[in-house]
Amino acid sequence: MREREFQNLVIQWSLPMGWGFTAGRLLPRETTQTVIVGQLREAIVRLNPEVIGGFDVDAVVAEIVATVNAVEGGLVRANEQVLRLLRGRKEFRDRDGVWHALKVIDVEDPAANTLIVSDEVTITIPGKTSRRFDLVYWVNGLPLVVVEVKSPTAKSGWADAAREINDVYAAEYPWFFTPNVFAVACDGLKLRFGAAGAPINVWQPFRSTGDDENLSGQADVQRSIELLLNPATVLDMLANFVLFDTSGGGVDKKYLPRYPQMEAAHLIHQRVLDGGSKGLIWHHQGSGKTLLMVFAASLLLADTRTESPTIILLSDRTQLVRQTSGVFTSAMGDAYFHQPATSAELRSLLADDVRGVISTTVHKFAGAGKNLSARGNIIVLVDEAHRTQSAREKSLAGQMRAALPHARFFGMTGTPVRTLATDTFALFGEESDPGRVMHRYSVTRSLRDEATVPVMLEPHPVAFEMDDQALQAEFDQFADDFDLDDPDRETLSRKFGRLTSVFANPDRIHAVCQHIVDHYLAGAYRNGLKAQVVAYNRELAVAYTDKINELLAGFEASQVLAEVGQHDRITAEVNISVSDAKDEDPALRPFRLSEAEEEEQKRRFLAPDDPLCFLVVTAKLMTGFDAPNEGVLYLDKPLKAHTLFQTITRPNRTWISPTGFVKTTGVVVDYIGLAEEVQRAVTDPTTPGAAGRGGGFVTDLTELVAEFRTTFARLEDLLADVDGLDLTAHGYQSVRAINTFLDTHPGAAEAFAQDYRLLARLYPLINTDKRTAKYRDGFALFGSVYTTLFKKSSDQERKERLSELGPMVLDIINAHVHSFSVVASQEDPLVLDAQGIAILKELLALVRPKTSKNDDEDNRPPSAAEILDHIKAALDKDIDPNSAKYTALAERIRQLRERLIQNAQDALNFLAEALRVARAIVDAGKHPDEPVVLDDDHIGVLSRIIHDHAPPGLTITEKNLAEEIDRVVTHTLARSWDNADARNRGVRRATAAVFRRYALKPVGEPYDSTVAYIEAHYLVD
Repeated sequence: MREREFQNLVIQWSLPMGWGFTAGRLLPRETTQTVIVGQLREAIVRLNPEVIGGFDVDAVVAEIVATVNAVEGGLVRANEQVLRLLRGRKEFRDRDGVWHALKVIDVEDPAANTLIVSDEVTITIPGKTSRRFDLVYWVNGLPLVVVEVKSPTAKSGWADAAREINDVYAAEYPWFFTPNVFAVACDGLKLRFGAAGAPINVWQPFRSTGDDENLSGQADVQRSIELLLNPATVLDMLANFVLFDTSGGGVDKKYLPRYPQMEAAHLIHQRVLDGGSKGLIWHHQGSGKTLLMVFAASLLLADTRTESPTIILLSDRTQLVRQTSGVFTSAMGDAYFHQPATSAELRSLLADDVRGVISTTVHKFAGAGKNLSARGNIIVLVDEAHRTQSAREKSLAGQMRAALPHARFFGMTGTPVRTLATDTFALFGEESDPGRVMHRYSVTRSLRDEATVPVMLEPHPVAFEMDDQALQAEFDQFADDFDLDDPDRETLSRKFGRLTSVFANPDRIHAVCQHIVDHYLAGAYRNGLKAQVVAYNRELAVAYTDKINELLAGFEASQVLAEVGQHDRITAEVNISVSDAKDEDPALRPFRLSEAEEEEQKRRFLAPDDPLCFLVVTAKLMTGFDAPNEGVLYLDKPLKAHTLFQTITRPNRTWISPTGFVKTTGVVVDYIGLAEEVQRAVTDPTTPGAAGRGGGFVTDLTELVAEFRTTFARLEDLLADVDGLDLTAHGYQSVRAINTFLDTHPGAAEAFAQDYRLLARLYPLINTDKRTAKYRDGFALFGSVYTTLFKKSSDQERKERLSELGPMVLDIINAHVHSFSVVASQEDPLVLDAQGIAILKELLALVRPKTSKNDDEDNRPPSAAEILDHIKAALDKDIDPNSAKYTALAERIRQLRERLIQNAQDALNFLAEALRVARAIVDAGKHPDEPVVLDDDHIGVLSRIIHDHAPPGLTITEKNLAEEIDRVVTHTLARSWDNADARNRGVRRATAAVFRRYALKPVGEPYDSTVAYIEAHYLVD
């Protein structure tokens, strides 16, 4: 589909919604004009019949046009001034000197306006290059929406369209965007909208939570256009949902709503109008609940039917107060926004019936007393409603409700709680709402909308061994030496037998911190991401910070820093709660931060070029700290329920680095073993028995490793016919061979690129896992091929494609783009899948005689007969022809010779069996005194092992014991394990339990041989 065809399709979808079409070239305007002056003039006359007779209409129009064309102070400030005018908040003076607020657009009745959509709209001025907008949506002659489209079948996508709006149109002709409500970028398969000039990563989709989550492609785009470009939506957004922060003290910002924020804000507004007293808003963590409260407050304050309400924005932290102050100060001025500094000041504001917005924390309601204000139009919007809200009278929330007995309460949460102590649903949920939830924005919708990124749980439990008997004996000896009585012994045992002692062990601290540093430098750091560490307590937070800084100053870390070239050094800092009380630990007092110091620390952590890369905490900053550049959280503290949920969602914010790296996944490295707790924490409490791994957003590392392996195997299959391909040889010859294959097979290059990009996204997340080590060479070779694939494209296209991969992956690619060896071409290659090739390589490595340096290596794939000849030669060379081993293995080779190779699957089975025999021959040669085991039946194998090593006097049959072991091991393996190490430990424990049941020691023989066989033949990873 050509771009123009899709453009026409968008117009067709727009017409039934009330837009009229006029071709851009036929618009009654000069190409130098932003405003269609005639339509604007007609609208002002039509919409102001009672007062317009006293005005010089042309002078009013000229004043509006001048305001539109003025961009001094920047586009955001100019946009704010023009939208204020379009909302009817600017007054004009008539001929008699009387001021009136004139209606420029009727935001309540869209049909009362002139609605036009135009294509190919040109803008130009002398001395500048002419530009042409694909689509412009005009309301009363004012360009409120600009749309840039790309063809669904072209290489460029919606992001390219957004960049054109930002970097070309808005940069060269900013005055055309001063009336702009939002801009739209669409490629026919995806649609995103945003503020002109805003970073692309904050552009977002527009959907409906009432629609099917799986809607995609052109159907999804059409639905988005019907929702977003409906005149009612455009004008609703203009009137109620475009907010600015231009109050000073930072970069000017324009805020547009996400569609769930828009839906929920309207529901809160309507419930207040209907006389409702409460409602629960359940939106996934990180999807913008704070801004939702701001939008809802703006709606309520702007509606005269609410009779000048008091809106209380309530939080359990002061950060929310600071976040909201700039928006409301820009929108309403200082007079309507209040930030009480003390509890007394808050009580005074409420007692004096102040109207507008009060932004405060729940702690300031302590001691407020009863019936502080009995008004019914006090609306309390509670952020993180699950944390501090309780029905108990003496709680802070209970005191607040007693002080405001007739207020309405709306709770915002990503983790509602239903326990004996707290029930968020009962406290805020209306019984008539489904599941007591007024509006829900699910995890899966948030991920699909790319409002948040998924979180990968990477388990690394810290194992330790303890000799209980020796420890007790040493403790008893210590107690005897100091003549301790029983109460003293009990006191010491309780004090030093706690979990704290384990966590504080210096060896454990070193092991965990070493892993943290190695893991971070190998992955997240190379992509510009930063890290948070959660320690068991405050003392350990300090100890971890010291140890991490010690390791970061070491030689290994300095090598990585030099390789990346971003920092000369990087550091960790601690952020813990330290009071000024007299009984505070003196050792912790140096770590007490003032509010200003803490804000500066956060600022440095959020700055990509600042060397502060680690924040070490134990309770603070685990909730409410919004750090999009946090890529990994190292969790070394047992947590439960909503606290665990909020902690593991710290890295789920979206982010694009200054170098263009796109964060697609957050990582939580778990040193405790919290997989089961995570499962419980993310379960939907409104759905009894609800399951689902990670609630749809937490992914175990094992799952990503499996996805990497599957994708890698798909690439191996794709390249199976490449002559002489060796994935461990990433020289020029290999790269050229693959490129030749991709050039001569239609569709192969596109399939290769798609799968390689997936590998590249996965690799930084799993590269520290030992299960991926064997793929590194092949991955590097594929990377070399990828870098050459787009040489024929423009430099810009190649740059954009490579930017998807991230600096770390590019380093790997660049390190391997050179020649190692040239592989000789092969004649009549054996056609096998990737698994067959891997088996063949291992088989030949076992049995083919090694060539000397002067011999030419034979790279030709052997036939089945040649394979058997090689195996027979190895048998004759290493095994005594008169032994039982020789007879057994020779019989197995004879059986293989009788097998007829008919197809690829049969060939694969043949190779697998040949490999088993070859391994047995090699093993038999190394261990001539041990019996050889070749049975395919696990039970038969185990029976023989137990029989060979059974202790004297064993009264059970070996077969019974073997059958039970086989049954227990098979059952154990069927369980869901966090990782291979945990699975293997579980199997060993299960085997030991069987031995104990038969009164056999789970040490020595036959236990050691049994476990060795199980690990070799059951636990193949």
